[in-house]
Amino acid sequence: MKKQFLTLLLLSFSLISFYSCEETKEVATILDPDGKDSVETVEINKFVLGIEAEGAQDVLLTTETLTDGEVSPIGNGFEQPAWMSFFKAGNMIIAAGYTSDNIFTGYALSDQNGELENKGQLITDQGVYATTNVDENHFIAIGAPRAGFEERTIFLIDKNDMSIAGRTKTRIDERHAEDLVAFPSGVAVRGDKLFISYFLTKSEKIGDTPKAETAKIAVYDYPSMTFVKLIVDDRTSEIGRYTTDFSLQEDENGNLYSFSTASLASGFNPAPNVPSGFLRIKKDETDFDTDYFFNFQEKSGGAKINTAVYLGNGKMLVRAVVADQQHWSAYAPNIEEGYEHLSFMIADLNTQTVVPVSNIPLTGGGEMAALVKEGKVYVNVSNSKGGSLYEIDIETATATKGASIVGHYAKGIFELSATVE
Repeated sequence: MKKQFLTLLLLSFSLISFYSCEETKEVATILDPDGKDSVETVEINKFVLGIEAEGAQDVLLTTETLTDGEVSPIGNGFEQPAWMSFFKAGNMIIAAGYTSDNIFTGYALSDQNGELENKGQLITDQGVYATTNVDENHFIAIGAPRAGFEERTIFLIDKNDMSIAGRTKTRIDERHAEDLVAFPSGVAVRGDKLFISYFLTKSEKIGDTPKAETAKIAVYDYPSMTFVKLIVDDRTSEIGRYTTDFSLQEDENGNLYSFSTASLASGFNPAPNVPSGFLRIKKDETDFDTDYFFNFQEKSGGAKINTAVYLGNGKMLVRAVVADQQHWSAYAPNIEEGYEHLSFMIADLNTQTVVPVSNIPLTGGGEMAALVKEGKVYVNVSNSKGGSLYEIDIETATATKGASIVGHYAKGIFELSATVE
């Protein structure tokens, strides 16, 4: 009788965990039955920051810690060709051109050495203003011209080779008689539906928004990208804002939440005469939940949402406008010291309560950099003197100052992982 050999996998794990939020490594050793020909793999996690350095030069770099010391782009990371936006795309980061020629570059950790590497580039024929990660293979970006009534584009991007797998042209919502056109502010895919939030703006001037007093979403079938319908809600204003990546977010139960700023500082002019707050589209539904509206402006004592990031367990971190007096003023990360007017608060979507975060200063605005990790959320705080990272304890709503940014500020805070042999 032939002797059968059974393969025995013995896993020996060595876990190095730095609770000051440093990079982690998990080592696995796989042995054959005789203890020979072992293969050691290392699971590496690294923090990745998109930083605006001196001279407005954007850099994407890795760092070992978020909580102390300095994060410096000097001699470190990938210099970008222009002013960029940084998006999380699963276990990849995509840098997208804003003032450059719509260049998309994918970055991930190498499975050879764990270092950050360029995974490929593509170019879109329109600027991109709303994105979402779909799955391990695909990423969606919504393109739009900055002026005129040209069709908008839904780009389906294949992350495996950084290529455009599909383009769908759409007009979303056009009102020629009023010179108003839809500008995308957010996108989400849930099941077999794709949702695009948008605001109506004058065709030649982004930010003139005379019809902003209702929330608006276009619903499409996915993956066919076939238009289904428009949905509106008059309890709050248009959803999201110009160039934010958090307008539509799904919770653990499959509910989709949106935020509305109703804010002059956040880009709407005139400021909508409706409250800033959260709406919900329940799981498996494609209409706004008529039984749910979280009036954030009322519950916070008058603040308005600038950006909100879902933290888990029904909680949102809100970067809130506390002085809504000047158009576009929440888009100044390097705002003059003493003129900061954005603060951090934690909003509970279930109890509809708001708690201010303590021990954190007011900040300038711009893009929202936030990383949620193990009961904490890490954010950028900046003004004309520079930027720093802060660690916020979600349960206690208290903050601790972390690493300083060498340069201006952090535009994105991420974590990537790789399995390295």
